[in-house]
Amino acid sequence: MQTSLSATHELAPASTRLSAPDAVVMAIVAGLSLTLYGILAVRLAQGVYLDYYNLAFDFDPVRTVDALASSPPDFLNVKHPLVVLLRPLAWPLLAAGYTAKQSASLIIASFGAATATLCYVFLRKAAIDRPIASALTLLFIVSSTQMFTAVIAETYGIAGFSIILTWVIAQARLTNPSRFRRLRYAAAVLTFGTTVTNAVQTVTAELLVAWRAEGFIRAIRRCVLFGLILAVPILILAIAVWCHDLREYLRNPILALKQVYWLRTKGPREGLGEILLTFFTFSFISPNYSWLMLPEGIDMRDFRDYSFPLAGQIAAPLWLAFAVAGTVAAFCHQRYRVIAAGLAAALVFNLVFHLDFQFRGSLYLYAAHTQFLVFALACGLAPYLRFARASGKLYTGVVVLLVILAGADNLPIAGTFVTDFDHVQTACTPPCEDKVGQ
Repeated sequence: MQTSLSATHELAPASTRLSAPDAVVMAIVAGLSLTLYGILAVRLAQGVYLDYYNLAFDFDPVRTVDALASSPPDFLNVKHPLVVLLRPLAWPLLAAGYTAKQSASLIIASFGAATATLCYVFLRKAAIDRPIASALTLLFIVSSTQMFTAVIAETYGIAGFSIILTWVIAQARLTNPSRFRRLRYAAAVLTFGTTVTNAVQTVTAELLVAWRAEGFIRAIRRCVLFGLILAVPILILAIAVWCHDLREYLRNPILALKQVYWLRTKGPREGLGEILLTFFTFSFISPNYSWLMLPEGIDMRDFRDYSFPLAGQIAAPLWLAFAVAGTVAAFCHQRYRVIAAGLAAALVFNLVFHLDFQFRGSLYLYAAHTQFLVFALACGLAPYLRFARASGKLYTGVVVLLVILAGADNLPIAGTFVTDFDHVQTACTPPCEDKVGQ
């Protein structure tokens, strides 16, 4: 019998309430991902990677380690203004005898595990059957950007968690806007405090919920009020963290302008094609490394070229076909199209933003800000299906195949990555600060 999308939509499960079996799956997801990410993160911390700038992907892990666990702390900069407030998370680990590098790495691995768990929650709240949601979550766990940002001590792992938390809250509030009224402010503070530009996703999610509940005009008013209220805790925390610098900037406004100007990204910029390739493909399936000799004498590895190991050669086109089909289906689904519209709006902003905001062509650097948006859209076919039916089993089989192929590609690359930096030969003395623009 022929089955249309509209017909299967009628068969989709109506309840989005999480149950005891979901709690079991969430515990398994959290335990599995924390074990995977934790082992890799601690192994990476045994080498010297976290002592340097820019050994891979233009990440600066030495600064994040100092911000989270070293003394004195690194307060980072205005792009990541409140990350230093997460330092209490490291105190139990430091007291237990872990080094600053190990402690920071375990914190990031924990954020990665929490991100994977929230991914499952998002999928289940989208009325996706439990077995299908579980398979999709496994795919997310072994995806490239999720794995690397859960293993490398950098702010991007925290940013990824704050983004998915934002959209989980928004999805719940679409059906009941009175839910999570306070939690959404905490999520917004975390999102802004980790990476200020990701506040756009917070505003987009808030606007979507308000527009759905009250119409566009009232939604604008609601968002203005939300922003005014949100500004209060952000200002209090920012003043507490940056009080010394703020006094200096008030005395010398020219210095403040110079500091902000020098935070602008430098170097050559890539076009839209490379941005799409990185955010839609490399973010999920790791290619072979490209190498870039930096002015300070570091031969940096990055993901820039469409060249894959054998498993990746199969996984990449299969993933792209899966993502395109899912995105089209997402906008055809009566319920899912609403959250899909918000996800797409946030994604378009990031694509346009990174046409200008790049650092010497290192686009994988920013993939954590878009990965969940792309992934959630790619899952748009799943709400139509029930696992008990043949179509649901077939879809789950395709997802499991992607898990196997993506894992066969990403896991060996990540496993080798964490052992590649036991000894590093460079022409500079660590941390080897980059010389672009100096």
